[in-house]
Amino acid sequence: MEKFQQPIKIPTITTFDGRMLLPSFQLPLTSGEIVGMHLDVFQIDCLLKYLQHYSNMNIFFRQEGHYERMTIFESLKFEKKLYNSNIEIDDALNITGLLKAKKLKIKNLSYSQLQRVKLAKLLIHEKPIHIIEEPYQNLDIETKRIVERTLNFLKEKGYTICLLSASLEDLMISTNSVFRIEDTGLEKFDLQEENSIDMKVDKQAIKLEKIPTKIKDKLVLFNPPEIDYIESVEGEVNVFVTGVAYPCSLTLSELERRLIHFGFFRCHRSYIVNLQKVREVITWSKNSYSLVLSGKERLNVPLSRSKLVELKEIIGI
Repeated sequence: MEKFQQPIKIPTITTFDGRMLLPSFQLPLTSGEIVGMHLDVFQIDCLLKYLQHYSNMNIFFRQEGHYERMTIFESLKFEKKLYNSNIEIDDALNITGLLKAKKLKIKNLSYSQLQRVKLAKLLIHEKPIHIIEEPYQNLDIETKRIVERTLNFLKEKGYTICLLSASLEDLMISTNSVFRIEDTGLEKFDLQEENSIDMKVDKQAIKLEKIPTKIKDKLVLFNPPEIDYIESVEGEVNVFVTGVAYPCSLTLSELERRLIHFGFFRCHRSYIVNLQKVREVITWSKNSYSLVLSGKERLNVPLSRSKLVELKEIIGI
């Protein structure tokens, strides 16, 4: 199948009271490629409702109805006739690991088997773009392998695949091209294989401009301005970006030294905050303060009394 560029254009989507659910963005999709979008469940639902009107897309909904009295084979035969597909049913069954189970009735299948049936239907539909909601959620190990195999099959055939998930780990099973939603639009994660870093490089020659976090065997690198705040609880350090926590192997003291010149402030013994994201300073009591960060979630970060004076000096009040 010939390579092509197929952008998905999404307008700004808001609630009735004006709260933004999705900013305007354009996701370029290339045939023969898999991309991932790291979204929360509300954003996924909103995006799917908008995309279902595109005639050249097949949307894989995690929750979808079936004709429960049919067997697996009968269900796929119905789909093949409905979409006038050229795919052989046994080929779709073989790819999705259902060939030996094709006489089972839909009503007797497990959740993972039902997801495989939907994958087989996805193969039969033959539309150029496939949008897939939560491809790996709550699946058994064997079915996860089958999903990955099916996605790679579609990729090799030249189809365009977009995965939507609230789990960054799930997205990184199948692709290194992962995007997230910011208030200003779409941002691509900077992902690297952990073993791709050359440890022989002169460390003194490196000027750190990214903060490393780790998800499975991948390093996720963030530019300092992207970070909202950093938290340390019982020795576990997490870097927060748009409300999502990413584990980090660096200590809070190491992060403080690296980030101080980027406008970060140690506001509490367990927290470092990006001062560019601070919208309000709230006094709860004589000895209790917090910082409210900008953004739709209005996150609160504790501010210790001993740091209040230092903060006032920094911001000039």
